Amino acid sequence: MLQMTGRCTGGVNLLDIARQPQRKQRQAIRYRWCEIWHDPAQNGHFVAGWVYGKYIAPY
Repeated sequence: MLQMTGRCTGGVNLLDIARQPQRKQRQAIRYRWCEIWHDPAQNGHFVAGWVYGKYIAPY
């Protein structure tokens, strides 16, 4: 399971763009790196990492 922290490179915060249409959200993060938390062992021990924005889709 991945969980977004809301922080992306270039000063983009996902909470700031959350009310924009999905197309605009994708454009805002497409070429940025966004911080995530990940629980690889699924035991509640999360590690921080980064994912490239073009692989993120709002839902």
